[in-house]
Amino acid sequence: MNQIRLRTRLFLNYFVHGFALIILTQNLIPLAQSWGSSLAVASFVLSGIGIGRLIAYLIMGFISDRFGRKTTLMIGMLTYLVFFIVTPLNHSLVIAYGMSIIAGVGNSALDSATYPLFSELDSNNSSNSILLKAFISVGEFCLPIIILFLKGHQLWFGISFLIPAIVLVINIINIASCKFPKFIQNNDQVISKAVKMSKGAKALITGSLFVYGFTSMAVMIWFTQWITIFATKIGFSDVTSHLLLSLYSIGSITGVLLSFAILKRFDVQRHVFLGLNIVSVIAIATVSFSHSPYISSVAAFAFGLSAAGGLMQVALNQLLSLYNHHKGIFTGIFFMFGSIASFSIPIITGFLIRFGEQNILTGDIVVALVGLVAAIITFLIQPKTNQLDDARAKINQIDAQLVSLLEQRFKAVKDVQNFKQEHQLPTEDQHREADVLAKIKQLTSDPELVSYNQNIIQNIMNNSKQYQTKLNQNQ
Repeated sequence: MNQIRLRTRLFLNYFVHGFALIILTQNLIPLAQSWGSSLAVASFVLSGIGIGRLIAYLIMGFISDRFGRKTTLMIGMLTYLVFFIVTPLNHSLVIAYGMSIIAGVGNSALDSATYPLFSELDSNNSSNSILLKAFISVGEFCLPIIILFLKGHQLWFGISFLIPAIVLVINIINIASCKFPKFIQNNDQVISKAVKMSKGAKALITGSLFVYGFTSMAVMIWFTQWITIFATKIGFSDVTSHLLLSLYSIGSITGVLLSFAILKRFDVQRHVFLGLNIVSVIAIATVSFSHSPYISSVAAFAFGLSAAGGLMQVALNQLLSLYNHHKGIFTGIFFMFGSIASFSIPIITGFLIRFGEQNILTGDIVVALVGLVAAIITFLIQPKTNQLDDARAKINQIDAQLVSLLEQRFKAVKDVQNFKQEHQLPTEDQHREADVLAKIKQLTSDPELVSYNQNIIQNIMNNSKQYQTKLNQNQ
């Protein structure tokens, strides 16, 4: 129950994070007026978020590993709270830039605590880490609606900042009282090292995933910044040009939910990672070279589903699975590469645009191909599950089948009890039990397992009698 509460609080933080990602741009006009600056100067404040991330990721990663996930999480929430409260009340451009940096620090602190924590809670399963992106998308979806409501009713724009601030206050109180599990290197973690990996192979995978931290962010920024302009330049209508970005967003949400469902149920993280990277390269190439609005629309959706459907989170989870210690530091380094992409891609595309808007997405294909190479290296070198993991996965499947069969058995037990109740027969029938145990002996092909199987069936029959007694009392 405590873990369910904790997971809920973590997801709620990223709902608020979704607000933080776009709240400055969504309110830039009233903020510029409040700061007494032009729109062009006010937009410069946005760069502070990236600087805050670059400054803080390694520091927060160290704090997360050294002083705990909870401490780092509280730092992230409190810094975000300061940002949400001070920004709409502030009238100084200098302080506004400082608040932007603080928002970047809050982002890095949340990431450095949350992703390692989910990796530890879920034994390196990436499904819940992917779901964080869905909550970010929900926050990004809700904020524009709130702002439209405030404008329509001529209400103060600062309310859009105070709403996530209130959510944060509630969440801070809840997380402060929430007990965090302690993680030590247990037997499962030791056993996970049974598949040997050389230092060179581990270094190559680590380097490849760091590169992927850059490319996964870069391809999304590149696409979202230029797709509308690109589509207009190749002759698409204004409606279609904007629709491509909407389809990309819909594909992103669909991809997140699809990846979550698949990875929650099946242990296919490596295959999903490689497969979706292949799809993303094909999709962005199709958008770049197709002059059909219909084909480009499908490709834009497919690109959102693959490139923005949680691949960054899957890559990070694969990286963290290599390191039982220092997860916070490696999370910080991984996202630092993403921050470099956030800073450098606008500069790179600003240079490339001189060669024509109709060719601007070609560079995105190159970046996607580099990401695919990193994914291929990871897929080929990263060890598959060891024999213990395979055996446990098989046991889990058998257990699921047993639960279904036991539910059917208890339904039959209920029918038996109804018959006994109707005909005034005793619940316990020792002759019947002896016959069942004898039958189990005959059905067991391995003589060494006879006593174990009989004990299991005897326990099942004992529980069946308890169930019949309960049914009898309820009637």
